[in-house]
Amino acid sequence: MLRKHLVGVIVGVVLVAVLGAAALAWLTLDGPEPTGPGPDAAAPAGATAPGPTQPPSGSPAPSTTAPDTAASASPEAGPRRMSRLLYDDGQNTATVTGLEATAGTLRVQLRYTTRSPGGWVLSCPARTADLQSSHLTLDDGRQVFPVDTYCASQRPGTDFTLRPGAVLESWGVFPVVPSGDSPFSLTWYDLGTVEGLKL
Repeated sequence: MLRKHLVGVIVGVVLVAVLGAAALAWLTLDGPEPTGPGPDAAAPAGATAPGPTQPPSGSPAPSTTAPDTAASASPEAGPRRMSRLLYDDGQNTATVTGLEATAGTLRVQLRYTTRSPGGWVLSCPARTADLQSSHLTLDDGRQVFPVDTYCASQRPGTDFTLRPGAVLESWGVFPVVPSGDSPFSLTWYDLGTVEGLKL
């Protein structure tokens, strides 16, 4: 009696295994096509790999991201990334990190970093003075002043300290889009001038 019961159990287990294998084969070979990209699918155009996110437009904030040294992209494909040193006193640096032309304006991205043990004390002028404190110089000699900046929109008329090891993403928006073939320069407050910028 026990032997007959065991034979029945074994036959049942074998039957379930065979049916399970058949169902798995059907799902693998004849099942519906997957609807989403798999782990090896190419990323869609414009997608970026996971990593530190940039602050939203108009609201840069201190972060601890590493300087961006990615290859440049055309203006049509988004911001043109770069790393052009503007200021370096041995402990504090300011670098132009990107240019983006959109809707008749040029947005210039800058990154401030400090290794100073006491941090870097930065001053933002009042809004009206701030918008006259920096400018682009085009290849025809015209100077173009910004219509908005990090200081003017976020910290007008204030002093603040960038803490040691921190990074500040700053920016300025200028009401002009220089020709892609024409170099221009950026003079940023009293920190200096970067020559030969191009879109």
